Amino acid sequence: MSSSRLRKDIQSLYASPPADIILSDFPSDLTQLTLSIIGPAGTPFESHEFQLALKIPSDYPCRPPTVAFRTKIFHPNIHPGNGDVCVDTLKRDWTTALDLIQVLVTIRCLLIEPNPASALNEDAGKLILHDWNEWVKKAKLMTRIHA
Repeated sequence: MSSSRLRKDIQSLYASPPADIILSDFPSDLTQLTLSIIGPAGTPFESHEFQLALKIPSDYPCRPPTVAFRTKIFHPNIHPGNGDVCVDTLKRDWTTALDLIQVLVTIRCLLIEPNPASALNEDAGKLILHDWNEWVKKAKLMTRIHA
């Protein structure tokens, strides 16, 4: 791991966090970050707080961090059991040019525009494809219960 790169990325994140991101105290363990994201306006998650865990691999930035929601959320790209996030930026599209700020911006965008074609939560993915309004209702209900 490039510890200087990781420290730089974390310092940049804390100096200028993306919209709707709430950071905890500066971490003593730079490989484990806990933070929150506020659901973006106009989404079923609007104004609710969701806790996230970022785990930075030992060979970062050669490999991407993993991101998991610790707050339950009804979303096609978030695993209903363990909260893992499925997004191409954290998989096949990852490059060393990306940083933690871009990761969090991508997660926020995923809340705005779910991708049912790449569903970890098959129920949510199918519901979006067949009945968007029903998905919105169920996502709002789950958000009120858990967030």
